[in-house]
Amino acid sequence: MRKQRFTIWLTLAVCTVAIYAIFNYKLIFGVSHPDRNVTVILKSLNVRLDFWQAVNKGAEAAAKEMGVELNVVGPLQENDANDQMRILEEAIAAKPEAIVIAPIIDDRLPAILAKARAAGIQLVVIDTPLELNPAPVLVSNDHMEAGKLAGRTAVDETKGHPTVAIISDRADSKISAERLSGLRQVLEPFNNSIIGVYYAENSEDTAYEAAKQLLAEDKPFNTFITLNESATAGVAKLLHEQNKSGVLSLIGFDSSVDEIQWLEAGTLRAAIVQKPFNMGYLGVKAALKLIDGNRVDPITYIESNVITQENMYTPENQKLLFPFINNK
Repeated sequence: MRKQRFTIWLTLAVCTVAIYAIFNYKLIFGVSHPDRNVTVILKSLNVRLDFWQAVNKGAEAAAKEMGVELNVVGPLQENDANDQMRILEEAIAAKPEAIVIAPIIDDRLPAILAKARAAGIQLVVIDTPLELNPAPVLVSNDHMEAGKLAGRTAVDETKGHPTVAIISDRADSKISAERLSGLRQVLEPFNNSIIGVYYAENSEDTAYEAAKQLLAEDKPFNTFITLNESATAGVAKLLHEQNKSGVLSLIGFDSSVDEIQWLEAGTLRAAIVQKPFNMGYLGVKAALKLIDGNRVDPITYIESNVITQENMYTPENQKLLFPFINNK
């Protein structure tokens, strides 16, 4: 009898401990969703493009945390709309529960995304806003505010006397247009503060030649603001070659390996650095909320940071500049 009672009590104790352990595991590590699947479509999966690799790492971190099956795909070239459309069609055919997409703007895109919605696939847009009805959930860097940060930095660098040449990628780029809008809001109160906006078609060489032409014309200005990575690299290269780093300020966007080196050397006076890891992470988290029928904020904006030679070694900024090291 005592042996039977002992066995019963032992069984109850083991069950209690097991239930307690399961409860605390879920409390600490979150509920696993092995039946959930999310496809993330980036603008590029090129391993040389640090920005999109950081978005990928953020998406992977969210999927691992929540126990979600994740598939990350994208074209090799960042502007290859045809390949992204093909990848999107294949993703819809595979019928994931949600698609998170960083869209390359194309006239065909709304109709294809309508197919996804008709198939019952939840949709989250990251990085680049889309004009769809109804509007999809958006997780994006606040590009207009980032433009304002660049403008305020120019004002500070020039002690309140900015005269700026702006080099962008394309006139039809929504991201660069928002950055430019923010820039104008800050700079236009200063008389003749913008000498012109020049487009380099996402080409480092074209940005280099545009900046070279401006210097040859001997126009009176004291600052370059470059709205994307390739423009920043092209202008930095020119300023270094012509020993103009101490004469003209360069304020750029993003944080590629080359840009970090220009920042360390002082050629790049300030970088407006986004948080692509956060964008990938929050994009997948938003997708999971939609799958589960939970409320999701229609727009989530992610702030940018101004990083200079003076503050680039702080722990917070090191995490932004080297996300692969700090988010393992």
